[in-house]
Parts: sequence; C-alpha cells; structure tokens
Amino acid sequence: MKAIYIQATQDTPQVTLDTQKGIFEIKGNSYPENSAQFYNPIIEWLQELLANGYNNKLVFDFNFDYFNTSSAKFILEILRILEEFQEKNIETLVRWHYFEDDIDIFESGEDYKSIVSIPFELIPRDDTLYL
Repeated sequence: MKAIYIQATQDTPQVTLDTQKGIFEIKGNSYPENSAQFYNPIIEWLQELLANGYNNKLVFDFNFDYFNTSSAKFILEILRILEEFQEKNIETLVRWHYFEDDIDIFESGEDYKSIVSIPFELIPRDDTLYL
C-alpha cells in the first residue's frame, strides 16, 4: 500500500503512515480549519489497510503538542479502527506521547485509554529534546 506523508503546518500535524517502514505516527498541532477534510484520507487509508488483510504488528504513535475538539473526534475514530485491527488478532499498540507538564494532553491520553480496548501506553516526552 502506498505510504502517506503529510508535512506539518502551523495548524495541521505531520502524518506518516508507512507499512514498509512500520511507521504510523501523527505529531504536532492539530487544529485544521476543516478537520474532516484533513483526517478523512487518514481514516480511509487505515480502513483500506484493515480490509487488505494487513497482519504485521501495528504501533501507532500520537505525539500531539495541541489538538482541538474537532480533531479529538477524528482521533477517537482512528483509535476505533485500531481496535478493529486488535479484534482481528493483529498485535496493536498505541503510544500516546505527552510533555510531563502538559496536563491536558496527558489527561486526553488517559481518557482515550479508558475508552478503547487496545494496549495503550502513556509516554512522557523529555522537554530537553525539543529545545
């Protein structure tokens, strides 16, 4: 399947979805003017991957600096698709990265972790790496 690479902008995150390299990541800020327009191709790509019988381990990294409420809906939709991989006995792991002093991103990760039934790690980011 063709990989998806989306460069980050001021209001949209960087997205890397690459089965050959085993990289599944969304990182940066997410407050696009039209969240559906931004996230629908990502959701469609994941649904196609699921339909095509992908069966390798899938580790998905969420590494947000900030996201708005309209993005939150699509993040949950992505997590629901990842649950479907898990239900098909495909080893799936979500890694939710957050800065230790960012309570909002941390609590959002905790909330998502409580909603979905897939392995979910909350991983503190080292602030010194991003100076």
